[in-house]
Amino acid sequence: MTRIFRDRPAGMRQLLKAEAGTAGRFAVVGAAATGVHASTAVALLEAGALEAFPANIAGFVLAFCVSFSGHHFWSFGHMRNNGDGARRMRRFLVLALTGFLLNSIVLAAWLELTPWPDVLGILLSIAIIPGLTFLGARLWAFANHSKDTHD
Repeated sequence: MTRIFRDRPAGMRQLLKAEAGTAGRFAVVGAAATGVHASTAVALLEAGALEAFPANIAGFVLAFCVSFSGHHFWSFGHMRNNGDGARRMRRFLVLALTGFLLNSIVLAAWLELTPWPDVLGILLSIAIIPGLTFLGARLWAFANHSKDTHD
């Protein structure tokens, strides 16, 4: 694999290196947001403040704030233009809600249709989302399209 990478033109190597850095930052922010989501939901549930579903929504809302801020300023900060924060937030919210819905659908299908352990369904539903979210964030939500004036 190193040889394949070395044989690429210098511009391609730089692009691949930059994209790997972006993906790495995306993973760090995503892990932090996942931790916020889980810890918030569990804390609210264990304290008796909320039942499971509302606690999960509260965790999702806080995690969205962490995730958007981290991606806007760090993961995709190099792609930021002045005045595009509101557009990025709207798009990332659509992406995050879509990911949350897809995660829920995959998990519900797993639980309903398979005899295998629930924990495998949870892991599968969690594993599917980050790659799709990264592509959507990189190519749409945080993309810098100078001619793109609408959502």
